Amino acid sequence: MESHSAHSWKRLTRAIVAVVVVAAVTVGVWWLWPKPLDTSHTKVEISASSKFTDAQLDDLVQASYRANAGMKNCSVDKVKYDERQSEDIVDMEIDSYDEGHGSALGRAVREHGRGGAAVLSVEMTCQEHGDDEDHVEWYMLLPQDDGTKTWILQDWGNG
Repeated sequence: MESHSAHSWKRLTRAIVAVVVVAAVTVGVWWLWPKPLDTSHTKVEISASSKFTDAQLDDLVQASYRANAGMKNCSVDKVKYDERQSEDIVDMEIDSYDEGHGSALGRAVREHGRGGAAVLSVEMTCQEHGDDEDHVEWYMLLPQDDGTKTWILQDWGNG
C-alpha cells in the first residue's frame, strides 16, 4: 500500500507534467500559427511632393499595407516614397511599355496619365524559412479621371 505522501507526490507530478504539456502545446501553436502583417514598427519616409497632398501620400502608405495584408509572419520595416526616384521609375516603366515589354504600370500611366503614378518602396522582413529580408517596390496609380482617391496596385517587383 502506498503512503499518503507518495500518492500526493504522484498526483503533483502528473499535474506538473500536464501543465508543462499544455504550456508547450500553447507556445507551439502560438509560434507556428500565422501572424498578420505587422506594421507597428514601420519607419515611414516621405519626400516633399509637388504631385500629391499629404493625405494622398498617407493613403498611399495605407494602400501598401492593404496590398500586403495577406502576407503572414511578415513585418513592414520601412516604407519610402521619394518623388524623384518614383518619377525615374515611372519613366523607365513607360519606356518599357512603349517598347512592347508589357509593363502594367507603363500601360496604366498611358491610359490614365502620369500625374497619378507613384512608386513606393516597401522593405519587409518575413519569417518563412528563416530571417529573409525582402525589398519590394510597389507600383501604384492614383486614378485622377474619376476623382477617386483610391490607390490601385498596378504592378510590383523586387528591387
